Amino acid sequence: MSPKLIPILKNTGLDTHWEQSTATFPGELPFLQPEAIRENGDWANLPPDAIEFAIRAAEQIATDPDLALLAWHAHRLLFIDKSTQNSATRAWPLLTPLLGNYGGAFYLLIALSGIPQLRTYHQSRDIPEHITRLTCRDTYVWAQQYHDIGIFKNGRFFHPGDPGAWGLCTRILPWLLGYLNGDLYRIGRLQYKIGPFRQKMRAYRHRTSTHLCLLCESGLEFRTDGNFNGAGGREDPEAWTSELTETSTHIIGNPIHPDGHAQRQPVSLPHAQWDCVLTEGDPILEIHIPEDGPMAFENCGDSLRQVAEFFPKHFPDRPFKAICCTSWLLDPTYQHLLAKNSNIVRFQRECYLFPLNSRNKYSSLDRIFGPYVHDLSTAPRDSSMRAAVLDHIDNGGCLISGGCLLWTDHLDKWGTQFYLHESPIPQS
Repeated sequence: MSPKLIPILKNTGLDTHWEQSTATFPGELPFLQPEAIRENGDWANLPPDAIEFAIRAAEQIATDPDLALLAWHAHRLLFIDKSTQNSATRAWPLLTPLLGNYGGAFYLLIALSGIPQLRTYHQSRDIPEHITRLTCRDTYVWAQQYHDIGIFKNGRFFHPGDPGAWGLCTRILPWLLGYLNGDLYRIGRLQYKIGPFRQKMRAYRHRTSTHLCLLCESGLEFRTDGNFNGAGGREDPEAWTSELTETSTHIIGNPIHPDGHAQRQPVSLPHAQWDCVLTEGDPILEIHIPEDGPMAFENCGDSLRQVAEFFPKHFPDRPFKAICCTSWLLDPTYQHLLAKNSNIVRFQRECYLFPLNSRNKYSSLDRIFGPYVHDLSTAPRDSSMRAAVLDHIDNGGCLISGGCLLWTDHLDKWGTQFYLHESPIPQS
């Protein structure tokens, strides 16, 4: 490694396996050529000015032997050797000391360099081109955020280069690698990936009715409002602890109402009538909500109906038991802050909500207020949501994250608030 690179890369994870990259360096890098950048940028839905910015960055990289080798090294680690864990890329350094205004564009070029391999994989799974293009669009979503407000670090946004530069923040690389490695797919308005159910909860389905019941595992601590104790930074001196027991005839535990709150009063489910259909570690289809427009209610329903067919058709080797989402958008508090016909409220009321043990007070605020999150006194009230949230916080309220579950055989009931109306659990 050259002396120029050592102080920038030392102990960042990007300084590993350097000898292999040096030994395999091909010289000219096809993914830094203007034609490749335009083609890959088109698949990622980048606007023309972003593509031209990336081309100028590539010219500077390609003409510097050290930077060209670094580009090959990053590309090889992610898309050839694939030994680097996705999460490790969060520690990769800002490259403004080497590239100035093009520091973020370096990582944009590396992300684009993985698209040809992704296209080949999608073709092997017979995935339609429009799904591939829509999935690749996620690179644009995060490049646009970099362009508009910079990167988020230490509780605030800032531009590592000049405002208006195009690039990617290294903290988002693990997420982008999810789609570039063929794990994440965008179907219409929503994104999906197969993963394990990570909640300490069990879902039970009644054998002859439409009823579902979500029970807490033992040892979870909840406030009297049914949220996790400590969620949003709030502790409750009267918090209670969940218990789940099984006898030879019954499952007895604390239920979670579909409105998203745990209940202290236990329920008893007879084994002869109820089957466990989901438990921690079971495969689920995770929903993710791209940050590129309103989550129109009908578009979300259409996406869910499509994905119920998409994964069984293209990934029969990846079965799942339920559809799940965890997000700041699923805080039930919004049902009291926003209009009943808002997209967020309508989406929530179609799902079986559950609480999350989210202690980060800023998980919602940085999404809502962006660069103003570090000083809410200057945050604008330019939307009904921003105004309602600021009023809520001014009145001593807090925001948390939440989760939801859906089952594919209920998606034809989208728009009926099925889980709320069919719940056997009395609302506390």
